Amino acid sequence: MEQQRISPDVHTFSILVDVLCKEGKLEEAKGVINLMIQRGKDPNVVTYNSLIDGYCLRGEMRKAKEVFDSMGFRGLVPNIVTYNSLLNGYCKKLKMEKAMHLFHEITKKGMKSDVITYNTMIHGLFRVGRCKDADELFHEMRAHNLIPDEFTYGIVLEGLCTNNQVEEALSFFYLIGDNNLNSNIIVYSSILIDGSSKSGRFDIARNLFNELSVRGLQPNVWTYNVMISGFCREGLVSEAKELFFKMEKRGCSPDDVTYRVLLQGILKYVHHDMVEMLLLEMEGKGFSLDASTVSMLLDHIKARSLDASLLKLIGKLVPKEEVDTPCFTV
Repeated sequence: MEQQRISPDVHTFSILVDVLCKEGKLEEAKGVINLMIQRGKDPNVVTYNSLIDGYCLRGEMRKAKEVFDSMGFRGLVPNIVTYNSLLNGYCKKLKMEKAMHLFHEITKKGMKSDVITYNTMIHGLFRVGRCKDADELFHEMRAHNLIPDEFTYGIVLEGLCTNNQVEEALSFFYLIGDNNLNSNIIVYSSILIDGSSKSGRFDIARNLFNELSVRGLQPNVWTYNVMISGFCREGLVSEAKELFFKMEKRGCSPDDVTYRVLLQGILKYVHHDMVEMLLLEMEGKGFSLDASTVSMLLDHIKARSLDASLLKLIGKLVPKEEVDTPCFTV
């Protein structure tokens, strides 16, 4: 461009800065901004927002704040995008006091928080166990006529489940009524069923799983993995095996996680009847074993509760880069 004597304008420079930041080349992006200043092309808010977001995504909050402060020195007024990037960075680092201070600064500066602002803050508060504060922000958001989106609802549901408030999560889920969440298998699988199971409320997880067909939802491999894992965690290995056989009949093929979870449950509760069959199926499907499952298998072989002839098969299922030959001797 410069060879053709075309001078890049602020917009062109800003695009370059954004691309460099998205590629993680933050020092190069900073160099471009310095070059802009040298050439009399004043960077604008959009230019600085890209660099701030880049630093925040890398968790380099000190540098992000330095860029933020430099905007003021150059007479630029940060916008809500600027604040949202910083809030996201602080929340990811679990620095909620700094995030709350910045959040209140938005109003003081005469700006309005948007849905992204509230989603970020609510998520951060749940992550540090401040459920009451998260709930207050959710209601404040609605009081300000901001309509929660699917991300908002997902954040609240996940936050409640993660903080062992499963019944509150269910009440909230049914309270929000008819919306896309009620027909979203991801919400059911990765948030409600998984959250209930991991919180020690597998009874609720089972009810939710059985409710899927009533809602016209088809379980996916993640749903089955969560349930099989839950059955194994509860010591209900027979039910886990039964569900394993049912899933393929229902048109859902097990993945490598399914096999690993079931194998670990079988080994933990000494149900050795399916071990060889599962290992052979894994070999046939090109799946591999993870370190913890291999360790359990070897422990059982050493204890002679599994036949040593399985060693060769196990060796085939360990990724080549992870094979440690001495560990395959009994």
